[in-house]
Amino acid sequence: MIRVAESPTPTTHAPADWPTDAERVYATQQARLADHYNLEVESRSLETKVAGRVHYLEAGDPDGEPVVLLHGVSMTAATWLPMVSALTDEYRVYIPDRPGRGLSDAPSYRGRDLRRFMVAYLLELFDGLALDQPHVVGSSLGGQQAFLLAIDHDHVDRLCLVGAPGGISREFPVLQRLLTVRGVNRLLFWLEGRGDPVENAMDAAEQVLVDDTSAIPDEFYEVIAASKELPGRQESLRSLTTEQGSFGRMHPLFDLRDEIIDIERPTAFVWGTEDAYWPPEVGRPVADRMVNATFEVLEGHGHVPWMEPGDETETRIRSFLDG
Repeated sequence: MIRVAESPTPTTHAPADWPTDAERVYATQQARLADHYNLEVESRSLETKVAGRVHYLEAGDPDGEPVVLLHGVSMTAATWLPMVSALTDEYRVYIPDRPGRGLSDAPSYRGRDLRRFMVAYLLELFDGLALDQPHVVGSSLGGQQAFLLAIDHDHVDRLCLVGAPGGISREFPVLQRLLTVRGVNRLLFWLEGRGDPVENAMDAAEQVLVDDTSAIPDEFYEVIAASKELPGRQESLRSLTTEQGSFGRMHPLFDLRDEIIDIERPTAFVWGTEDAYWPPEVGRPVADRMVNATFEVLEGHGHVPWMEPGDETETRIRSFLDG
């Protein structure tokens, strides 16, 4: 387990505090999205040894049980804002930007031991925030990180996987496999960046995130568009996708099934029938082999189900966390 001798002090940021125009624009759009959901959210950061500055959002009851929300590979902490209000009355919520996303520093993932690095900065963050075994809710790649926190470090109380989590299968869609090929992924990222950024964000939401975009506000698309302009973030993301596989064959880290089944912490899978990565049938056999897991299916919900119309996802997650 990674520990730091003296935990650094978190820094609180206003949008105007960030050093570059792109960061100030992103922080402003992030604050507008929080305002849209009537949230009181603090934007903070903490320096880590392994990944530099890690930015995170913090909200909720200061005396409540801690809940850490981990976002997907190309998303940011702001992606979780639509469901934060479902937790803040009794929980203290922490939402970090994974290194290379949002307002965290943007290191290269090239040559990294992904199994270690994907959680090392979280262990430092947990130390700095005095979190021992928080509840952890993971989405997509954040689900893979959540599994590793439980398997390698026993740093989880209750574990919730929302949408198809990383670590459950190496059989990815073709586009995801192509993103592991150096050169090809450079072209794909360039093509993705052409055209209007807001329209691109809308297209991505419809194709990957949700089945029904009607509940997504304009402020969310503005956040995603602003994230594309943050310096170094696209290069960092491309270095991660390159390390996640080799010529289209995904890293063994994406198949943790034989280790996941040994997790004894209370675990819940919340999975939409319209998930763009895998249908619920891929994950259910894993949950069935676990000693303390439940499996909830959301009809007509996509990969990021809390952004669908209605509050079914929030209700399922809250019920699980309440025990």
